[in-house]
Amino acid sequence: MAEEKEVKKLKDYTALVDAKIPELTAKSKSDRSQLADVLQQLLALEKKTRLAADIPSSVKVASAILDVCHDQRDWKALGEHITLLCKRRAQLKKVHESVIQKGTAWIDDTPNDAVKREYIDVLRTVSAGKMFVELERARMTRILADMEEKANKISEAADLMQEVQVETIGAMTIREKCDFLLEQVRLCLAKKDYIRAEIIAKKVNTKAIAADDLQDLKLKFYNLMIQFYQHTDDYLAICRAYKAIFETKSVQEDPAQWKDALKNQVIYLILSPFDSEVSDTLHRLKTEKKISELHLCRVLLELFTTDELIPWPLISDAEWRRETVFSNAEKGTRRYEDLHKRVIQHNIRTISKYYQRIQTSRLADLLNFPKDQIARAKITKEELAEQYLSELVSSKQLFAKIDRPLGIVTFARKETANSVLNAWSNDISELLTLVEKTTHLINKEYMVQENRAASSD
Repeated sequence: MAEEKEVKKLKDYTALVDAKIPELTAKSKSDRSQLADVLQQLLALEKKTRLAADIPSSVKVASAILDVCHDQRDWKALGEHITLLCKRRAQLKKVHESVIQKGTAWIDDTPNDAVKREYIDVLRTVSAGKMFVELERARMTRILADMEEKANKISEAADLMQEVQVETIGAMTIREKCDFLLEQVRLCLAKKDYIRAEIIAKKVNTKAIAADDLQDLKLKFYNLMIQFYQHTDDYLAICRAYKAIFETKSVQEDPAQWKDALKNQVIYLILSPFDSEVSDTLHRLKTEKKISELHLCRVLLELFTTDELIPWPLISDAEWRRETVFSNAEKGTRRYEDLHKRVIQHNIRTISKYYQRIQTSRLADLLNFPKDQIARAKITKEELAEQYLSELVSSKQLFAKIDRPLGIVTFARKETANSVLNAWSNDISELLTLVEKTTHLINKEYMVQENRAASSD
C-alpha cells in the first residue's frame, strides 16, 4: 500500500466513472445479450483509469465488472474476469486486493459444489504469493479443505490446510488463528499423521486459549491432545490434558463435565509410571474438594497414597472394568494390565519401606500374583516377582540387590565408611544441640524461680 501512495495520479476519471458505471450496469440488467458489450466497455474504462494511476476510479470500475457478472449469475465469466483483472499489466495493488476480497464474499452464492470448487481455484490462483490477501486465501483454503473432507478425501484436505502458514498471518485474529491451527491438527490426526500433528500443536499458544472468551478452543485443543497422547500411550500427558479441561471455567459449571474430567485425570495418573511428579499430583488430587463426590476415585487415591499393600483384584473391580478407559476394545485390556502393573509396583515400593532384607518367596507371596498371570508368564512366581523388581531398579524407583543362590532381596544400601561417619557426626551434633538447649531452659527456669522467691521476701 505504501508503494501506491507514491504513484502520482496522471488524470482524474472520477466524473466519467460515476456517469458510465450506472449507465452500463443498467444496460446489462435490461438486456442480457448486451453483457459482452458492457464488459468490453468497462474493461476499456478500467484500462484508462489504470494507466492514469487513478486508484479510486480503477477500483470502482473493477468492482462494477464483477458486479455485472455476478448479477447475471455467470460464474464462468466472473472467474475469467477476476483472472483478467489481476493479470493486467501494471495492475494496481489496491485493485488486486478489492477484486479478490469482493470475489471471496460471493463463494457461498455458488449454485453447487462443482462451480464452487472451480471458482475457489480461480481465486486461489490469482491470490497465490500476494501477502496483502493472505487472510482471504487462508479462508478459501479452509473452505476447499472442508469440501474435500465431506467428499471423504481426508488426506487431500489435510495437505491443503498445511499449505497455509497461519502463524505468520498478522491480519488474522487470535481466535481464528487458533481455530485454524486446531483444524490442521484435527485433520492430521484423522490422516494418522501424528508427527506433523505434534509439530502443529506446538504452535498453539496455550496461554492465549486460556482466556475466558476462548474456552471452547481450549477444550477442543486438549481433547485433540488426548487423542494424540492416547496413540502414544503417554498416560501422564493425558492426565495433564484432563487437568487443564477440569480447570476450565465452563467445565466447572457443568457437573457432568467436571466429574468426567476429574475421573479420567485420576485414572490416567494412576496408570502413569511412578516418579516425583506423579507422587506430588496424587497427593494434590487427594486434597481436591470435589474428589469426595467420586467415591471410587477417592478410594483409589487413598490406596496409592498410603504405605499399605493394595489387594488385587481391586475393590469394585467390576465397576472399574466398565469405565471407558478399560472397556475400550482396542486398548482397554492393555490399560487394565498396566493398572495391575502399577498396583504391583506400589506394593514392591511399600515392602521396601518395611523390609531391609526379604526372601524372594516371601516377596512373591506378598505380591499375591493371580494364578492365571503366572500361567501366562510360564515362569515361577519368584521369577515373576524378580522381573517386576528388576524393572523398578532399572527405572531407579528404588534400590535393591538380589542374592539368587540364597533367594534374598536386599533393599538397604551398603553404607560406606564416610557415610557412616557423617551420620554419626550428624547424630552427635544434634545431641549436643539438644543438650545445650535443655541446659539453657533449665538455667532460665532457675533464674525465674529465684526472682519469684526474692520478690516474695
